[in-house]
Amino acid sequence: MKLITAMLLALAPALYAGEYDFAIPGSSGENAAPKLELGGNLDARYSLLDTRRTSPLYALQYYGRAPADILSQYRLDLYLNGDYRSGATAFHARTYAQYYSEAESDLSLHELYGTLALGERATLTAGKRMYSWGKGYAFNPVGYVNPVKDPENPELAQAGLMSFGYEYIRSFSGVALNNAAFNLIAVPSAETLNAQNSEARDTDLAAKLSLLAWDTDMDFMAYASRVNPERAGAAASRNLGPSLEVHGEYSRFYNKARHTIAAGAVSSSERDGGEWLLGLRWLNSWNQTATLEYYRNDAGLTKSEFGAYDDFLTNAAVSGSSVTAASALAVSRGYFGSSNLMRDYIYLKLSWPEPFNWVYFTPSAYVMLNAADGSWLAGLPLSYKPVTNFEFIAWPVLTGGGRGTEFGGRQASGKLDFWLRFYF
Repeated sequence: MKLITAMLLALAPALYAGEYDFAIPGSSGENAAPKLELGGNLDARYSLLDTRRTSPLYALQYYGRAPADILSQYRLDLYLNGDYRSGATAFHARTYAQYYSEAESDLSLHELYGTLALGERATLTAGKRMYSWGKGYAFNPVGYVNPVKDPENPELAQAGLMSFGYEYIRSFSGVALNNAAFNLIAVPSAETLNAQNSEARDTDLAAKLSLLAWDTDMDFMAYASRVNPERAGAAASRNLGPSLEVHGEYSRFYNKARHTIAAGAVSSSERDGGEWLLGLRWLNSWNQTATLEYYRNDAGLTKSEFGAYDDFLTNAAVSGSSVTAASALAVSRGYFGSSNLMRDYIYLKLSWPEPFNWVYFTPSAYVMLNAADGSWLAGLPLSYKPVTNFEFIAWPVLTGGGRGTEFGGRQASGKLDFWLRFYF
């Protein structure tokens, strides 16, 4: 808790200097009429996967079986969203349902929370909410309360966090400082004693102070916990011109769990270190947007450590024992399931809305490179919206790299998704 206490004491005076109040006529208030908004989308998704039989993960997942070289998958994804506002209160819900068959389907809540406006400046929040801390696109070292991003699809909607939140916003008339916002979030422990109750002292606290000063958007954040790694960091974003933006994030972590393979078994330890990100966005005269980011994680695996992990999977795949294979697969999913296991990554994305006046068509392309072993992942999302409330998406993805590399060892060397998306 010392991290957050120190931040509050150091930065609190800035919230009361040179302030002024303003009210927007017709904004939500006690006399505003209740308003209900419903929406969502249905995705019918068909996927083709080109399997990589040389992958040890492939051999473990399909141990004792010989599936075809090309696998397919068909599923329905349903997103239902609802927002209700009445006076100073509001209610928000985001549900997600995934359907494969009558025997296999799943319903979850991405968000379910209520808000209470405390005047024009402050808001209380309670429930399950998705937060978006940080300035990065594909990675967020300071996203302490964010859902973990999938670099293949950073904009994918994901489940939020059970929490209580307080937000205070103030505007200023000074030349240097324009706006300031403070967020304090309490996160109840996910570890329960009997599936319902947990120790009150295991509640985590997260705080963020956001400032718009000197034409720079700056965030300072901290995360205090007894059971999770404590972290503190900062993020900044600035426009260097009408078409170029630069951003960066840095996070310092303490006692973060780290898992490696030693002598054919999982070895766990804790480490202090840092994560950082540098990136830019550039809009050129052709209306093409390029996003480039470099991400570094001190807690990630080194090239030799990943090699030991790959050897562990390979030995289990040729062991001739189904028990050994199942155990190795459980280790992989439990300790090495991150989408970016290693230390250094380069991410580049290009997007071009309506090229050559092709109306309603938006192609984009991205590539993520593991800077340590040279393996890579690349995708080419193609979106077409010929009519209102309908979108067709074709999304090929390829992975490559030498044997024993991160992306070169994935179960599928290629994937092709077809989405029919209906909005309502």
